[in-house]
Amino acid sequence: MLEWLIAAAILVTFLALLPRLLRRTKSSRRASGGSGVWVGIGMTLAMIFDPKTSQAIEMIDRKSDEQEDEESGDKPWSSPPP
Repeated sequence: MLEWLIAAAILVTFLALLPRLLRRTKSSRRASGGSGVWVGIGMTLAMIFDPKTSQAIEMIDRKSDEQEDEESGDKPWSSPPP
């Protein structure tokens, strides 16, 4: 029960701070671009509400990790032993 209360408190806090954050990004958009915030919010919402998008993002992350491992000479963790 405590976990649900903490999650609800985090959600309410996020929703309370969101208008301030968005207002601030609108005013400073010319200076810093501001599109990174929108991309982050969009990806977070897509991962929560669309499981196919979440799986695709995880697959892309996994492939990039495997590619980094191959470049460093390590074997990918998902490959079966020889």
